Amino acid sequence: MPDSEIEAASAAYLADEAAKPFAFKSGHTIDVAKAIEMHPQAKRLLAEEAATPGLRRMMVKTAIVMGFLV
Repeated sequence: MPDSEIEAASAAYLADEAAKPFAFKSGHTIDVAKAIEMHPQAKRLLAEEAATPGLRRMMVKTAIVMGFLV
């Protein structure tokens, strides 16, 4: 997964948590919301109102990289 696609997937989720699964050019897709749900630290951090935008973005990216491909 190229960094640019991981960035695009995280930006899509951060713009709309109900975004449809993200399709990578490789043909793989990932349901970012599901990946976050399955990543305890990301789920907990994203629920915190005090989390900074940069930290939110980093946790979404982490969940994507460790994610569950659909």
